[in-house]
Amino acid sequence: MSNVRDYLRKRAERKENKQTAKNVGNLIIKHRMAIISRTILVILLCAALGATIYVQLKNQVFTSYVTLSSVDKQQYDNAVCLNYEKGFLTYSKDGISYTDNKGNAIWNQTFEMQDPMVRIARTRVAVADYNGHIIHNIALSGDAVEIDTNLPIRQFALAENGMVAAILEDTNITWIYLYNSAGEKVAYIKTTMQKSGYPAAVALSPDGKLMAVSYITVESGAAKSSVAFYNFSSVGQNFVDNFASGADYVDAVIPYLTFINGDTAFAVADNRLVIYSGDQRPKSTADVSLEEEIQSIFYNENYIGLVFLDTTGAGKYRLDIYNTSGTVVTSLYFDMDYKDIILYKDIVIIYNETQCTIFNMKGLERFRGEFEKPVLLFSPLSTKKYLTVSKDSIDIIEMK
Repeated sequence: MSNVRDYLRKRAERKENKQTAKNVGNLIIKHRMAIISRTILVILLCAALGATIYVQLKNQVFTSYVTLSSVDKQQYDNAVCLNYEKGFLTYSKDGISYTDNKGNAIWNQTFEMQDPMVRIARTRVAVADYNGHIIHNIALSGDAVEIDTNLPIRQFALAENGMVAAILEDTNITWIYLYNSAGEKVAYIKTTMQKSGYPAAVALSPDGKLMAVSYITVESGAAKSSVAFYNFSSVGQNFVDNFASGADYVDAVIPYLTFINGDTAFAVADNRLVIYSGDQRPKSTADVSLEEEIQSIFYNENYIGLVFLDTTGAGKYRLDIYNTSGTVVTSLYFDMDYKDIILYKDIVIIYNETQCTIFNMKGLERFRGEFEKPVLLFSPLSTKKYLTVSKDSIDIIEMK
């Protein structure tokens, strides 16, 4: 009988121990779940707070600006200023120079030109005289290579790695020469009006491996354009004359052609916007018909901006901003006679010598104001800080 009682007692103890262990396990699980829940809640709250702050910063409206620094520096009346790296370029018929945002002269290249043409590709700069035969190819350090084309230069393009493509006029032939950063000729294309048409525009991809050319011909009294892409990489060696792809456009004149990144280019005709994609054999991915006359063209790595005269009464001008799919993401109306328009990250800067307006890509006006003194250049250092160059000073300002 005692054995039975011992057995029942031990079985009851085992059940109690199991129940206790189960309760302890449940408590541990509940505790862990509570910690996980609190952690997730904190993460969600931080994410929501971060998103709120991000949206507020993107939609922040500025009402004034303060001058953070100012350096006295005289600018010549006939000089042109261009945004470049952490400062700006100044060029005229006598030469080109690079000045940083502290007013330090970094380099200076002298020349004598009648009609200088300047190309900027990230840290590279190239300048040539229209109808001249010398191209100055300049690195960020100021080291320069002089390219003698021996023929009159009509147009030229510059790649970020220093490659240069030049359209050169000959008696009955128009040549397109491709030079490397050392100034050595690495390829050429022979064109004639009868065979291919006249090359009106040329562009290079950032790595210099792709070259795009716009040819214009006349058929039956009507203008026709063709866009051709040439591949000078190892892949392009498999193509006849490096020709990778192309397309014809009847009743169109394409005088503007450029790459906006390594695998996207666009062409602007008098009646259309065409966007091409592909890093080996670019193809048209968007073809947008345009009914109005284009006044100006602006772009960055993600967007293309076309300015038209507005006919709705909403403003003197309309700026349509397209993404790389050819879709209009926003249309901005404004009355200011602009000196330049800059697409910088997710903001649009419109300015002239005395006024400035800043929008975000949703069309929200973030700033409208006047400069304290006429500016030659207004360049973004960030979405809040800007470099301004006037005739007698270089200033860094911050929006408030």
